[in-house]
Amino acid sequence: MQLIGVVHLKSLPGSPSNILKLDEIINIAQQDYNTLKEGGISGVIFENFGDTPFVKDDISKRTLVSFTTVLNNIELNKELSHGINVLRNDGISALSIAEAIEADFIRINVLNNTMFTDQGIIEGKANEIISFKNSLNKDIKIYADVFVKHATPAPGSSIENHAEELLLRAGADKIILTGSGTGKEINFDELAVISKIATPENLVIGSGLNENNIDLIKKYANFSIVGTSLKKDAKVENEVDLERVINLVKKAK
Repeated sequence: MQLIGVVHLKSLPGSPSNILKLDEIINIAQQDYNTLKEGGISGVIFENFGDTPFVKDDISKRTLVSFTTVLNNIELNKELSHGINVLRNDGISALSIAEAIEADFIRINVLNNTMFTDQGIIEGKANEIISFKNSLNKDIKIYADVFVKHATPAPGSSIENHAEELLLRAGADKIILTGSGTGKEINFDELAVISKIATPENLVIGSGLNENNIDLIKKYANFSIVGTSLKKDAKVENEVDLERVINLVKKAK
């Protein structure tokens, strides 16, 4: 299984919770990135995790420029894959940043269908996203959440239909299965259902992977995005813990 570590950026200029200068944000992000790289991670995804309360689907120009500036000042290892997630659901900005820094993929929480979230009702914009993606100078893959965490699907929705539509109609390259919230373990009944639709190559586990469940999960998925369980004391607000990275990478093989 390939593990994609998460660099949770501190709150950026443009966000109401921002208190740090750009150089401070860059230094913290570089330290976490270096630890993930040293621990043997396969890839890294950057997200504006600190920008709470999140904008629903259109971050400010100031935040967009700040996000891009931070990543342009981080020393990236070209041997790793790199991804962008612009929270809450700004796929156009994610693709723009990814093109600017030559990232390989983006994550979109709601690519199609409708989800009820703490930012309100979010409707997918697959047509707009795929049209913009096809205009770029780089082939950037789209990883899309199915029944994304911190959200509730519309009444009558089924995870089977959502997964099929993401892969067959909405243009997702891979789909992401998560638990109910950040760091929460996935529902294994949902995993059983999804595994009949997605192959291990296009299924990504998006939350809750740890040393206790990885042996079971890696039978169904070749990729996992891992954030909380790689942090010191498994707390998302802490720095990345090298020993945790090394141990989980070993278990993933």
